[in-house]
Amino acid sequence: MKKFLLVWLLLLIAVPLVHAEPTRIVVRVKTKDAKFLGSSMGGALVTIKNVLTGEILAQGKTVGSTGNTKLIMKTPHQRGVPISDDKAAKFVAEIDIDEPTLIEVSAYGPLAQRQAANKVSATQWVVPGKHIDQGDAFMLELPGLVVDVLDPPAHIKLKGTPQQIALKANVTMM
Repeated sequence: MKKFLLVWLLLLIAVPLVHAEPTRIVVRVKTKDAKFLGSSMGGALVTIKNVLTGEILAQGKTVGSTGNTKLIMKTPHQRGVPISDDKAAKFVAEIDIDEPTLIEVSAYGPLAQRQAANKVSATQWVVPGKHIDQGDAFMLELPGLVVDVLDPPAHIKLKGTPQQIALKANVTMM
């Protein structure tokens, strides 16, 4: 009986030490030499995975504005000074981990312009309870441009070759 009570007491003490701890990670996706990938472009699909196990810890899309144009595009950037504001697009995840974990954060987008979509990822060690949510938090930079072919339309049939075709496209930063 004493042995049983001792084991039971040790279990009660050890259980709180083994539980997973919520860890908040804020992910922002900034487009190369431009602004944040926000709701106006459909956002980006963000996936957070455990690198060692492949387990998906969180998934969702960035939501919010493209950010403050003056702050992002016209103000010189300084190390440690955030370029995002509270309205800038982000994905907020809360993962439960019980030990330091190597994560891979990937972003695919823009979701509203899939013909121009690209994917980027980065890895980082995360410690349970040490949130990554201050300043720009976990920021990924997505390269690319959005290209919409306006003319000729996709369904055009061309007869004979060679042939000259007028091409008209709308090209914008993401």
